[in-house]
Amino acid sequence: MNQPTFAVSRFENRNGIISWRVDGRLHGVRFRKNFKTREEAAAEKTALELKALQAESGIRSATTFLTDAQLREAEDAFRRLTGRTGSLLVYLEYALANYREPNQQKPLTDAVAEYYATKKTAHERTLLSMRQLRSIENELNAFKARFPKAIVSGFSASNLVPYLERGNPSLKTYNNRRGLLSTFFKYAFQKDWIVLNPVEKTPHHRINHRRGSAVTISAEQAEQLVLTTRS
Repeated sequence: MNQPTFAVSRFENRNGIISWRVDGRLHGVRFRKNFKTREEAAAEKTALELKALQAESGIRSATTFLTDAQLREAEDAFRRLTGRTGSLLVYLEYALANYREPNQQKPLTDAVAEYYATKKTAHERTLLSMRQLRSIENELNAFKARFPKAIVSGFSASNLVPYLERGNPSLKTYNNRRGLLSTFFKYAFQKDWIVLNPVEKTPHHRINHRRGSAVTISAEQAEQLVLTTRS
Protein backbone atom coordinates (compact mmCIF):
# COMPACT_ATOMS: atom_id res chain seq x y z
CA MET A 1 0.00 0.00 0.00
CA ASN A 2 1.48 3.37 -1.08
CA GLN A 3 0.26 5.81 1.51
CA PRO A 4 0.02 9.38 0.15
CA THR A 5 2.28 11.84 2.00
CA PHE A 6 1.87 15.52 2.56
CA ALA A 7 4.55 18.06 3.28
CA VAL A 8 4.46 21.16 5.43
CA SER A 9 6.68 24.00 4.24
CA ARG A 10 7.26 27.63 5.08
CA PHE A 11 5.82 29.96 2.45
CA GLU A 12 6.20 33.70 2.07
CA ASN A 13 3.28 35.49 0.42
CA ARG A 14 3.69 38.44 -1.96
CA ASN A 15 2.69 40.83 0.82
CA GLY A 16 5.53 39.50 2.92
CA ILE A 17 3.35 37.59 5.37
CA ILE A 18 4.70 34.15 6.30
CA SER A 19 2.33 31.17 5.95
CA TRP A 20 2.68 27.44 6.38
CA ARG A 21 1.69 25.42 3.34
CA VAL A 22 0.41 21.84 3.22
CA ASP A 23 1.18 20.25 -0.14
CA GLY A 24 0.44 16.78 -1.52
CA ARG A 25 -1.94 14.62 -3.56
CA LEU A 26 -5.17 12.94 -2.47
CA HIS A 27 -6.83 10.45 -4.86
CA GLY A 28 -4.67 11.83 -7.66
CA VAL A 29 -5.77 15.40 -7.06
CA ARG A 30 -3.21 18.00 -6.06
CA PHE A 31 -3.87 19.54 -2.65
CA ARG A 32 -2.30 22.81 -1.55
CA LYS A 33 -3.47 25.03 1.29
CA ASN A 34 -1.90 27.74 3.42
CA PHE A 35 -2.30 28.16 7.18
CA LYS A 36 -1.37 30.99 9.51
CA THR A 37 0.53 28.77 11.96
CA ARG A 38 2.71 25.72 11.66
CA GLU A 39 0.52 23.88 14.22
CA GLU A 40 -2.59 24.33 12.05
CA ALA A 41 -0.73 23.08 9.01
CA ALA A 42 0.59 20.04 10.90
CA ALA A 43 -2.92 19.15 12.10
CA GLU A 44 -4.24 19.41 8.54
CA LYS A 45 -1.39 17.23 7.27
CA THR A 46 -2.23 14.53 9.83
CA ALA A 47 -5.95 14.67 8.96
CA LEU A 48 -5.27 14.35 5.22
CA GLU A 49 -2.91 11.40 5.66
CA LEU A 50 -5.45 9.64 7.88
CA LYS A 51 -8.19 10.27 5.34
CA ALA A 52 -6.03 8.81 2.57
CA LEU A 53 -5.16 5.75 4.67
CA GLN A 54 -8.80 5.11 5.51
CA ALA A 55 -9.79 5.37 1.84
CA GLU A 56 -7.18 2.81 0.79
CA SER A 57 -7.90 0.32 3.58
CA GLY A 58 -11.69 0.64 3.47
CA ILE A 59 -11.79 2.01 7.00
CA ARG A 60 -13.96 5.05 7.62
CA SER A 61 -14.30 7.22 10.67
CA ALA A 62 -17.77 7.74 12.11
CA THR A 63 -19.37 9.04 15.27
CA THR A 64 -21.18 6.26 17.17
CA PHE A 65 -22.60 5.55 20.60
CA LEU A 66 -21.41 1.92 20.42
CA THR A 67 -18.55 0.73 22.58
CA ASP A 68 -15.42 -0.77 21.04
CA ALA A 69 -16.62 -4.28 21.93
CA GLN A 70 -20.02 -3.61 20.34
CA LEU A 71 -18.38 -2.28 17.18
CA ARG A 72 -16.24 -5.41 16.86
CA GLU A 73 -19.35 -7.57 17.35
CA ALA A 74 -21.25 -5.62 14.70
CA GLU A 75 -18.37 -5.97 12.25
CA ASP A 76 -18.24 -9.72 12.92
CA ALA A 77 -22.00 -9.98 12.33
CA PHE A 78 -21.69 -8.29 8.93
CA ARG A 79 -18.79 -10.55 7.96
CA ARG A 80 -20.89 -13.62 8.75
CA LEU A 81 -23.63 -12.32 6.45
CA THR A 82 -21.30 -12.25 3.44
CA GLY A 83 -23.01 -13.99 0.54
CA ARG A 84 -26.50 -13.82 2.04
CA THR A 85 -29.28 -11.78 0.51
CA GLY A 86 -30.97 -10.54 3.70
CA SER A 87 -29.79 -7.58 5.72
CA LEU A 88 -28.62 -7.80 9.32
CA LEU A 89 -31.92 -6.34 10.49
CA VAL A 90 -33.89 -9.06 8.66
CA TYR A 91 -32.10 -11.79 10.59
CA LEU A 92 -32.29 -9.84 13.83
CA GLU A 93 -36.06 -9.40 13.52
CA TYR A 94 -36.47 -13.13 12.89
CA ALA A 95 -34.37 -13.99 15.94
CA LEU A 96 -36.30 -11.59 18.16
CA ALA A 97 -39.61 -13.07 16.97
CA ASN A 98 -38.65 -16.74 17.31
CA TYR A 99 -35.85 -17.16 19.84
CA ARG A 100 -36.67 -17.69 23.50
CA GLU A 101 -34.08 -17.56 26.23
CA PRO A 102 -34.20 -20.46 28.70
CA ASN A 103 -35.69 -19.17 31.94
CA GLN A 104 -32.80 -20.58 33.89
CA GLN A 105 -29.52 -22.42 33.41
CA LYS A 106 -30.69 -25.77 34.78
CA PRO A 107 -27.89 -28.15 35.83
CA LEU A 108 -28.20 -31.54 34.16
CA THR A 109 -28.06 -33.41 37.47
CA ASP A 110 -31.01 -31.41 38.87
CA ALA A 111 -33.00 -31.77 35.66
CA VAL A 112 -32.48 -35.55 35.57
CA ALA A 113 -33.55 -35.89 39.21
CA GLU A 114 -36.74 -33.94 38.58
CA TYR A 115 -37.52 -35.84 35.37
CA TYR A 116 -36.87 -39.22 36.97
CA ALA A 117 -39.22 -38.33 39.83
CA THR A 118 -42.05 -37.87 37.35
CA LYS A 119 -41.31 -41.24 35.76
CA LYS A 120 -41.19 -42.92 39.14
CA THR A 121 -44.61 -41.47 39.93
CA ALA A 122 -45.87 -42.77 36.59
CA HIS A 123 -44.61 -46.24 37.52
CA GLU A 124 -46.35 -46.09 40.90
CA ARG A 125 -49.58 -45.30 39.07
CA THR A 126 -48.98 -48.35 36.82
CA LEU A 127 -48.49 -46.08 33.79
CA LEU A 128 -44.91 -47.24 33.33
CA SER A 129 -43.44 -50.72 33.72
CA MET A 130 -40.49 -51.46 35.97
CA ARG A 131 -38.45 -52.46 32.93
CA GLN A 132 -39.10 -49.07 31.29
CA LEU A 133 -38.28 -47.24 34.52
CA ARG A 134 -34.98 -49.08 34.83
CA SER A 135 -34.08 -48.33 31.22
CA ILE A 136 -34.70 -44.63 31.84
CA GLU A 137 -32.70 -44.70 35.06
CA ASN A 138 -29.73 -46.53 33.53
CA GLU A 139 -29.55 -44.27 30.50
CA LEU A 140 -29.83 -41.05 32.47
CA ASN A 141 -27.21 -42.22 34.97
CA ALA A 142 -24.85 -42.86 32.06
CA PHE A 143 -25.74 -39.45 30.63
CA LYS A 144 -24.95 -37.68 33.91
CA ALA A 145 -21.69 -39.57 34.26
CA ARG A 146 -20.62 -38.46 30.77
CA PHE A 147 -21.52 -34.80 31.40
CA PRO A 148 -21.25 -34.27 35.18
CA LYS A 149 -21.06 -30.46 35.10
CA ALA A 150 -23.29 -29.73 32.11
CA ILE A 151 -26.35 -27.53 31.94
CA VAL A 152 -29.38 -28.72 30.00
CA SER A 153 -29.34 -25.81 27.54
CA GLY A 154 -25.71 -26.51 26.64
CA PHE A 155 -26.35 -29.62 24.51
CA SER A 156 -26.35 -29.83 20.73
CA ALA A 157 -26.29 -32.56 18.11
CA SER A 158 -22.50 -32.26 17.91
CA ASN A 159 -21.95 -33.44 21.49
CA LEU A 160 -24.91 -35.82 21.65
CA VAL A 161 -24.00 -37.96 18.63
CA PRO A 162 -20.65 -39.16 20.09
CA TYR A 163 -22.50 -40.01 23.31
CA LEU A 164 -25.18 -41.99 21.45
CA GLU A 165 -22.51 -43.83 19.42
CA ARG A 166 -20.35 -44.74 22.41
CA GLY A 167 -19.15 -48.34 22.44
CA ASN A 168 -20.08 -48.95 18.79
CA PRO A 169 -23.71 -49.96 19.56
CA SER A 170 -26.13 -51.73 17.26
CA LEU A 171 -28.60 -49.55 15.37
CA LYS A 172 -31.37 -50.71 17.68
CA THR A 173 -29.40 -49.77 20.80
CA TYR A 174 -28.53 -46.41 19.30
CA ASN A 175 -32.18 -45.71 18.51
CA ASN A 176 -33.22 -46.76 22.03
CA ARG A 177 -30.71 -44.36 23.58
CA ARG A 178 -31.86 -41.61 21.28
CA GLY A 179 -35.50 -42.20 22.15
CA LEU A 180 -34.85 -42.05 25.90
CA LEU A 181 -32.89 -38.81 25.61
CA SER A 182 -35.42 -37.28 23.27
CA THR A 183 -38.19 -37.83 25.82
CA PHE A 184 -36.02 -36.25 28.51
CA PHE A 185 -35.31 -33.18 26.38
CA LYS A 186 -38.99 -32.86 25.48
CA TYR A 187 -39.67 -32.60 29.20
CA ALA A 188 -36.90 -29.99 29.48
CA PHE A 189 -38.47 -28.03 26.64
CA GLN A 190 -41.85 -28.05 28.38
CA LYS A 191 -40.17 -26.73 31.52
CA ASP A 192 -38.52 -23.90 29.49
CA TRP A 193 -35.01 -25.11 30.32
CA ILE A 194 -34.19 -25.24 26.61
CA VAL A 195 -35.52 -23.51 23.51
CA LEU A 196 -34.97 -26.44 21.11
CA ASN A 197 -34.76 -30.22 21.47
CA PRO A 198 -31.17 -31.02 20.36
CA VAL A 199 -31.98 -34.70 19.81
CA GLU A 200 -34.16 -33.78 16.84
CA LYS A 201 -31.03 -32.95 14.83
CA THR A 202 -29.28 -36.25 15.58
CA PRO A 203 -29.55 -39.12 13.07
CA HIS A 204 -32.26 -41.76 13.48
CA HIS A 205 -31.46 -45.10 11.91
CA ARG A 206 -34.12 -46.97 9.98
CA ILE A 207 -34.03 -50.70 10.63
CA ASN A 208 -35.50 -53.06 8.07
CA HIS A 209 -37.06 -56.00 9.85
CA ARG A 210 -37.23 -59.32 8.00
CA ARG A 211 -40.78 -60.52 7.73
CA GLY A 212 -41.58 -64.20 8.03
CA SER A 213 -43.73 -65.93 5.38
CA ALA A 214 -45.87 -69.07 5.52
CA VAL A 215 -44.74 -72.05 3.48
CA THR A 216 -47.17 -72.90 0.67
CA ILE A 217 -47.89 -76.59 0.10
CA SER A 218 -49.84 -78.37 -2.62
CA ALA A 219 -53.25 -80.02 -2.20
CA GLU A 220 -51.64 -83.46 -2.31
CA GLN A 221 -49.20 -82.50 0.43
CA ALA A 222 -52.05 -81.14 2.52
CA GLU A 223 -54.00 -84.35 2.12
CA GLN A 224 -50.98 -86.45 3.06
CA LEU A 225 -50.42 -84.26 6.13
CA VAL A 226 -54.03 -84.81 7.27
CA LEU A 227 -53.76 -88.55 6.82
CA THR A 228 -50.50 -88.67 8.71
CA THR A 229 -52.02 -86.67 11.57
CA ARG A 230 -55.02 -89.03 11.84
CA SER A 231 -52.93 -92.22 11.86
